[in-house]
Amino acid sequence: MNIIHRSLLFAALCAVSSACAQSPEAKLLDVLKSTAARPEKAEACRDLASIGTKAAVLPLAALLGDEQLAHMARYGLENIPDPDAGEALRAALARLKGKYLVGVIASLGVRRDAQAVAPLAPLLGDADAEVAAAAAMALGKIGSDKAVAVLKPVLGKNPAAAEALLRCAEAMPDQAAALYDAVRAAPVLAYQKLAATRGAILARGAAGLPLLLEQLRSHDPAALKVALGAGRELPGVEVTQALAAEVGKFAPEKQGLVLQMLGDRRDVAAAPALLALAGSGAPEVRVVAIRALSQMGCIAAVPLLGGLAASPDAEVAKAAFSALAGFPGHEADAAIVALLNRPDAKLRSIGVELIGRRRISGALAEVLRLSADADPLVGAASFKVLGDIAGVNEIPALLAILQQMAAPQAAEDALAAICSRQSQVAGTVIIQKATYGDLPDGPAADVTAKVSELVKAGKLTLDVSNANFGDPAGGRVKHLRVDYTVDGNPRSATAQENGTLKLAANTVVSAAVVEPLLAAYAQAQGAPKLALLRLLRSAGGPKALAIVRSASGDANAELKETALRALCDWPTAEVLPDLEKLVQAPPEPKFKILALRGYFRLVPLQNVADAAKVATLQQAFGWAERDEERRLALSALGNIPALEALTLAGTYLDKASLKEEACLAAVAIAEELARSKPGQVAAAMKQVSKATKNPAVLKRAKKLSGQIKKAEK
Repeated sequence: MNIIHRSLLFAALCAVSSACAQSPEAKLLDVLKSTAARPEKAEACRDLASIGTKAAVLPLAALLGDEQLAHMARYGLENIPDPDAGEALRAALARLKGKYLVGVIASLGVRRDAQAVAPLAPLLGDADAEVAAAAAMALGKIGSDKAVAVLKPVLGKNPAAAEALLRCAEAMPDQAAALYDAVRAAPVLAYQKLAATRGAILARGAAGLPLLLEQLRSHDPAALKVALGAGRELPGVEVTQALAAEVGKFAPEKQGLVLQMLGDRRDVAAAPALLALAGSGAPEVRVVAIRALSQMGCIAAVPLLGGLAASPDAEVAKAAFSALAGFPGHEADAAIVALLNRPDAKLRSIGVELIGRRRISGALAEVLRLSADADPLVGAASFKVLGDIAGVNEIPALLAILQQMAAPQAAEDALAAICSRQSQVAGTVIIQKATYGDLPDGPAADVTAKVSELVKAGKLTLDVSNANFGDPAGGRVKHLRVDYTVDGNPRSATAQENGTLKLAANTVVSAAVVEPLLAAYAQAQGAPKLALLRLLRSAGGPKALAIVRSASGDANAELKETALRALCDWPTAEVLPDLEKLVQAPPEPKFKILALRGYFRLVPLQNVADAAKVATLQQAFGWAERDEERRLALSALGNIPALEALTLAGTYLDKASLKEEACLAAVAIAEELARSKPGQVAAAMKQVSKATKNPAVLKRAKKLSGQIKKAEK
């Protein structure tokens, strides 16, 4: 036999085999006819709902009176599209009773079987209340003229007829208004009447306005609720105007509710009425009117809101300011900038604050002008906004203003903020752990993610407050501790609640910032010169440092002190030689303390070997005369992951006044060395465990010891 003949024979055999194979539906029907357990039969009914045909109708219909399978059988018949499925359910109406009959009636409703209207009609008056209710609801789902015709006569007699007609109204928009009216006029339950009233309003569109107003004027809280809901949905300018015309006639409590509804409509046609109520009346009504005006974005409201932001009523003022801050669009920006020219100083101040809140950079020239305003509040607000949003372009003008001020602190603060914002981190800062709470061993929260987020946004000076980090230790003074690295070099910083924490990252300020500061310093005298010297410390860099070094030897005592303080607070390690000289020969005792503190802070930032850093710190320990500075030295030591640092920390474990700081430093160092120097770390942690009384430190030490023992096994 050749290949072609063999292929033809194979195809024929496959065709015969396929014809003889049992279909999936047939297999499911066999399950129904078998002695299979209930779960298998129920699953078969479920599957027949998806693939069943006319062949499945009779087997499923036979189960409609089955106590265990009736529900699943109905589910199958509900979903089979063949007309025989509907006929089988209708036929079952005459032979079933009780819950089985109720179920079949419901299935006819699910199928929306128009042919079921006639056999269902007699059941509307059935003695069994559940049957009568099921018949009404099924007719409501069918939603046809014939269904309506049999439901209307039993309205008020069959409790479910009202809901059935409400459903018909939803499905029959041409007859909806009449159906809703029929339900409203019938002796039905209160909630059904309210639902019909809402439907009657919305079904009529603008023609439903009189009925809406009728409900709005009602003293019935339920009717008012319907009116407020329908008022949010009923479209049209004429509807808005009619509602706005009514609002002034109501008591304050109802006025507030109607104003909220008008705000939700976001239709500026209501603005005249809202402006009137926002400008006068009960404070609680004015607040709601203000919020509604903001919702609809009514530009005409901005001048009024500007005035209200200066209201003596705190709640009204707060609402107006918040509304202006969130007002959408450039037109609102222009209206807010116009407040800067108002004769009322408080309005000018509010305008400045809003420019800062909305970050309207195009108005910075006007804000610069107002920084010299005769009213001190306006001037202070202007400098605050300049510090928040000004940039390099505004620096020359700010410097010119600063040099004319007898008390330039506000201008200095603004320029310092700009310097900080314009600085770029020269190294990679990675936050390893940040904790806020009653440190070291009280309730605390892990705020690593929050601090990391702030650092990624460019913030290296953090406000330590509950507003930023929550309140994990209510009623206690909290601290923020941050462990981090700069270019892989570990560092740590701690600051108290309501203070600031500065991350000692290497930063570079652009020449566009530094050069104007240098030029201004050369021309300045008196207080402005001192302010510029402090700003040069904020800017940093070689040129700025040269100026500060020169000023530290100036004959002018104020200038010299300011320069020395700037050196002690310098952010980078190149001033370590200057600080060492200050420690050895301070002009006053206070400068030895300041220089030592700066020295201990900067030693870990040096670009030298860790062993050299430890040697430097060991030498500096000898210079410290007070435990306060020695504790700072131990804190700095904890940032150096070297065996020499661990050894040096160990020498202070038996000093009563320093042992806890020494234990903390030792644990911090050990956590970095545990893998590379397990033997030395284990020995050190044994000493720490004996010395410390701090539960948190003890826990860390024991954890390290346990990790090392586990690794040795």
